[in-house]
Amino acid sequence: MIYGEFTWWVGTVEDVNDPEKIGRYRVRILGYHTEDKSSLATEDLPWAMCVQPTSSAAISGIGGTNIGLVAGSTVVGFFTDSNETQLPIIMGSLGGVDTVKGNGESGFQDPSATYPLNGLRDQDKGRNYVGEPSLSRLARGGVTSEKHISLAAKRAMRVTEQPFAQPSPIDGENAAFPEIKPETWSEPHPQGSEESKSQYPYNNVHEYESGHVQEFDDTPGSERIHTYHKSGSFVEFQPDGSRVQKIVGDDFEIVYGNKTLHVEGDLTINVTRGNVNIKVDKGDVVEDYAGSIYSTIRGGRYTKVQGNDMLDVISDQKINISGSRYTVINCATSAPPITIPFIGQIPAGSDVTLVKGAQAVTVANNATSHIGGKNTVTSKGKTQFIVGVIPNQQGFAVTTLGNIDLAAGSTSAISTSAGQTNIASLLNTNIDTGGLLTITTIGVMATTSAAATYNHAATTFTTAAYTVAATGTVAIGASSTVSIAGTSIGLNDPITP
Repeated sequence: MIYGEFTWWVGTVEDVNDPEKIGRYRVRILGYHTEDKSSLATEDLPWAMCVQPTSSAAISGIGGTNIGLVAGSTVVGFFTDSNETQLPIIMGSLGGVDTVKGNGESGFQDPSATYPLNGLRDQDKGRNYVGEPSLSRLARGGVTSEKHISLAAKRAMRVTEQPFAQPSPIDGENAAFPEIKPETWSEPHPQGSEESKSQYPYNNVHEYESGHVQEFDDTPGSERIHTYHKSGSFVEFQPDGSRVQKIVGDDFEIVYGNKTLHVEGDLTINVTRGNVNIKVDKGDVVEDYAGSIYSTIRGGRYTKVQGNDMLDVISDQKINISGSRYTVINCATSAPPITIPFIGQIPAGSDVTLVKGAQAVTVANNATSHIGGKNTVTSKGKTQFIVGVIPNQQGFAVTTLGNIDLAAGSTSAISTSAGQTNIASLLNTNIDTGGLLTITTIGVMATTSAAATYNHAATTFTTAAYTVAATGTVAIGASSTVSIAGTSIGLNDPITP
């Protein structure tokens, strides 16, 4: 192609829907095309190509897209076919001040009558109106930028007065809890302060038709990078290097490799209206804390451990339960036994407590133990049961369906400081001693038997009074001498026990 005379032109974009999708626009050009659409309709205008910067390769999808113009944009370019005027090239766009709202019927206007905006539609609130410079309000800075829809929305949606997690005191404990100051945190102000700091001409803004915004703010002392989505989601790098990110919808982050998070200061996570779900499909979870852990659970806690559960407490442990505690140990009877240090081998499903120091158990109410097998208490020292501190409520009772065996390697004593001691049996009662049997009483000693037989090699009764009363025969026989001595001996005298 041989180019003839080089001709510049200025025109208005009327059609952006290129059927070839190569970034062409239909432009009505001043001085070449009529304003009267009845003489020259929009669909009859020639398609104009766009010049792209050298930063865009413009081949095979590599480079930037040249589809940023909207219907109603004022553009400047030239004809590649000189006086034929059928091959226009767009060099760039021209801003200015739009003073008239288009009606869509005349040429050199947006056919949809959308641009320039007049602010009557809800989606146009906070955007540039007729009579304003076409440059973005954000780029113009100062009070004007405060009227931009993105900045106003960010200030309105700012999250404030969010509480920090606080440790809860434990009853009876005077633990030195960490003090968190302040008690709440707030989202940083948009642009880093209460007031906008952007100044013209330092803020480079790219505002899109839907409401998306990109800012590269070079205002001295207030340098920022800001990307805003029309929904209200945004990412802003503030002047001090802080990053503020807000997602008004769902947030998904997927990492196929490793991820490392390094925080030099505090880490705060607030979940205000949902659940926290952490699932580790493979591998272990390792937690290493140099300080203490303070956990407050205002609901229930449900923990299921499908493997072993081990707790190693180097210092003291205190468990305070305001309600009841219910412990169930379920284990298959076929499971192999386990070996416990200092105890030996025990059946699976057993409950073992090894205390190397003293143990004290205090029960304010009744205590009940149900043991299906043998119960053994082994003590290297004295075993003592002290029952009752309230008058008329004392008592110690042992009930068994089998035998009761009391065996002592040394002295065995049964004593009552008040009241009486009763030994009762439906069958025989045997007292077997390898030495002297001594019965001492300061009152009357009475023995009552339906049929009594006394077999003694040598028996001496020493008592203040002794009465033998029988409903049948009383026989006294000896292979040697029988001696009866007293101040008086009465035969057939009435018996008074």
